Amino acid sequence: MVDKIRAAHYAYSDEMKPRFKREPLATAEAFSRRALAFDLFDALAVSPSSPALISSTYGGIEAVLMTLPEYTFLYQAYSKPISNLILQLPQSCHLFILVAQNHRQTLDRWLNDANASGRSTVVEAPNTMQFTVWAEDAYAAIRDTAGTPPTNTHLVEPATFRRAHDALIADEMARGTALNQYQVQLYFQGGNILIGDDFWLLGMDYAINSLEYGYVVPEANETKLEAIERAYGQALDHSKKLILIGSSLTVPAQEEIPIVINNEPWIERVYAGNAPGTTQPLFHIDMFVTLLGRNSAGKQMALVGDPKTAADIIGMPLSPYMMQPVFDDIAAKLTAIGVEVERNPLPLIYQDEPAKRRRYWYFATSNNALVQTIDGDRHVWLPTYGYGAWPELADTDAVNYQIWQSHGYTVHQLGDFHPFAFNLGAAHCITKYLGRN
Repeated sequence: MVDKIRAAHYAYSDEMKPRFKREPLATAEAFSRRALAFDLFDALAVSPSSPALISSTYGGIEAVLMTLPEYTFLYQAYSKPISNLILQLPQSCHLFILVAQNHRQTLDRWLNDANASGRSTVVEAPNTMQFTVWAEDAYAAIRDTAGTPPTNTHLVEPATFRRAHDALIADEMARGTALNQYQVQLYFQGGNILIGDDFWLLGMDYAINSLEYGYVVPEANETKLEAIERAYGQALDHSKKLILIGSSLTVPAQEEIPIVINNEPWIERVYAGNAPGTTQPLFHIDMFVTLLGRNSAGKQMALVGDPKTAADIIGMPLSPYMMQPVFDDIAAKLTAIGVEVERNPLPLIYQDEPAKRRRYWYFATSNNALVQTIDGDRHVWLPTYGYGAWPELADTDAVNYQIWQSHGYTVHQLGDFHPFAFNLGAAHCITKYLGRN
């Protein structure tokens, strides 16, 4: 099965950057210099007095942010799923959209078709701004509980961000809307944060980054964990409990390996996006963990992706590239702190580039979904993958559908998300919750 050539079934843009793409100067030295610079100018914006992170699950989806660069309009591989997502979002959801200036008219047609023109705020980006579709990552979103809507919503930027033009998104949105922005001396990315009702999850890698780069410094008689909880709590959420997510097992870093396919030498990329020393099997936790809400007994539930289950469903041999023990370890750690964990299929698949004899492994994630639970009314918007070279993934799509349905969710299946998952993102990554009600 792994000898079968599976080329992309869609045309794609070279401008579509992988979500883990880093700028050339995103080194430890550059990060340390950025920490010093932050100390010197001490951030110009004033932070709110009572920040609270906007939940990833709880409450109706009141507002979302999307960022639509030029390539999302030029290629159907991106435009079709995005326009379909806009169509399927709740009619009560307000859309904040940063759009490439040259494609405003096309966006207006999408919004009109979705009956969303009257509930959209559109900001046109300068043509020189090379931002990405990954709206989730360059900031956290908070509501100041001491403030007054609608001006109490803030985009909180980290001390530095590794995709330079995405670091300007919050600036553009603050200039063109009622949204606010401020910056904190911490390292994080939105996709490595998941927010519950009285708790929130942070991928451990970024907490470690903040310690290494001097953004977090333990005070006297304070452990490193206590320092992390204090610093992130003061900056992002004054009331919710912070839980770090990572594995104590060895997690492989991205590498390229020589292989032979059909008696020809090939190269395959594996463990995409993983940096040396990582504690996470995927560089953002929203790729493999989804908060399900609470059960009838009030216990928090979560889905944790399971590559082995997916392989069994589609009849694919097990591979060490799946990092199964790491996913199992994280699931066990969540269970140990009282979370009711259920495992869901997380297929590890590949896309081939035959002309260059290269193979790229990636996870076809359904965990990267949009979730809404309010007063017993539950909805989820799931990316799907049973298309093109991978028709058998219709079976894992179906199982993921059934899991959510068994928990009382109305399931909205979205379109073909291979073009996004190949670049380590999906539905959650191309949106940002800006409000819940």
